[in-house]
Amino acid sequence: MANIAYPDASRTTAPKGPGIKLTARIVEWDQARGRGTLCFEKHRIPLQRDDFMVHHKRPEVGDVVEFRLGRDEAGRITAQEVEHHNDGGRIRFWHLLELLVLMAAPGYALFRLADRNDWRLVVGCVLGLSTIGFLLYWLDKLRARYGQWRVAESSLHLVSLLGGWPGAFLAQRHFRHKTSKLRFQLVFWLIITLHQFLAFDYLQDWTALRAANTAFKQATMPAPK
Repeated sequence: MANIAYPDASRTTAPKGPGIKLTARIVEWDQARGRGTLCFEKHRIPLQRDDFMVHHKRPEVGDVVEFRLGRDEAGRITAQEVEHHNDGGRIRFWHLLELLVLMAAPGYALFRLADRNDWRLVVGCVLGLSTIGFLLYWLDKLRARYGQWRVAESSLHLVSLLGGWPGAFLAQRHFRHKTSKLRFQLVFWLIITLHQFLAFDYLQDWTALRAANTAFKQATMPAPK
C-alpha cells in the first residue's frame, strides 16, 4: 500500500459543525489487513474495517462512504463512524416470508377481533402503527447520517410494543438500521415474542392469562379463617 499522507486538520476545508458527515471514495483497500485509504479533497485519510458502523458489505476500492473526521491514539487524522453512501438494504423474499410466519398468529387473532369489532378501525390501527414505526426508523437513520438529534430508542420500542412491530421489522431491513445493536435487537424480539404470546392466548380465550390471574389471586389473597 502506498504511503499515506495524513491531512492537517487545520488545513482541511471540511464543513464545520459537530456531527457533520463527509463523503469520500475508497482509493485503496487491503482486504487481508482490513484497512485502506480514502481520498477527500486531495487528502488521503486512513480507515480500518473496525471504523465501519455496520459490516454487512465488504469495502472495495471505488466505494463511496460517509464518515466523520477523528483522531487515532497517535493523534493522526482518521475516518470514524464510516458507512457506505446510500446505505439502504433491500427487502428480500425471505424477509417477507419471515414476516408472514411471524404474522400468522397475530394476523388470525386480528381477523377474529375484526369480526367482532369494526374491521376498518382494527386494520387502520395496525397499518397506521406500522407506518409510523417505519417512518420513525427512516427519520432516525436520516438524523444519524447528518449528526442530528436522534429518535429515542424507547420511542422506537414503544411504537413496536403498541403494534407497529411489522413496520419496524421491514424498516430495519430496508434501511439496515439498528440491526447490529444486540441490546436493541434483544428488546425488539422480546416485543415480538410478547405479541405472539398474546395472539395465541387470545385465540385460546385468554387461557394462560386467566390461569395466571387466578394463581396471582390465590397467592396474594389471605386464606379464609
